[in-house]
Amino acid sequence: ARMPPEQKANLVEEYTALQYVVGMCGDGANDCNALKAANIGISLSEAEASIAAPFTSKIPNISCVPEVIKEGRCALTTSMQVFKFIMMYALMQSFTVCILYLLNSNLADWMFLWEDLFTVLPLSVFMTLTQPRDELSPDRPLSALFCFQNFASILGQLAIQWAFQVGIVALVTVQPWFTWPGPGEGTFLVFWTTTIFLFTNFQYMSLAV
Repeated sequence: ARMPPEQKANLVEEYTALQYVVGMCGDGANDCNALKAANIGISLSEAEASIAAPFTSKIPNISCVPEVIKEGRCALTTSMQVFKFIMMYALMQSFTVCILYLLNSNLADWMFLWEDLFTVLPLSVFMTLTQPRDELSPDRPLSALFCFQNFASILGQLAIQWAFQVGIVALVTVQPWFTWPGPGEGTFLVFWTTTIFLFTNFQYMSLAV
């Protein structure tokens, strides 16, 4: 409070240079430079400081800081999860098509449309509506998209889901009512096409959860 504006900004820059994530709260014009230099700037008034700060609190005290942190963590985690979900969905669907190509079959156009519009799209939208926790966790969310934890999570989930896809096709072929399609039958009118289509829809739901 006793610092001039230049020293406030210099202090924030020094902390930033030490690889700290710096938050700054201010309520006047003398805090503008520091609010701009901080990673998270919160204005505690609707005066000049609100122009320089990314966030403006209607409560004139620092009780808003935990709320900003919770919302930020929630937004970061949700973005990561939606990105991973869309990536795994695309890879899983590619693997499904590869399995069916090997069996001289493929999903019908309406099946692709159903998965995109009525399964994946609603799940993606509902995932973005996730609310933050009521209490702050001591564990920070991952801030890097390309890291070992994310790759291990994606590859592990894909390996499990791919194994189940191969298993469900093999399980269908050993059923007593199963018959191999004849040369004159349609490409899409086979048991495993319908089976893997229904099964993968449940897999997308499990991935979202």
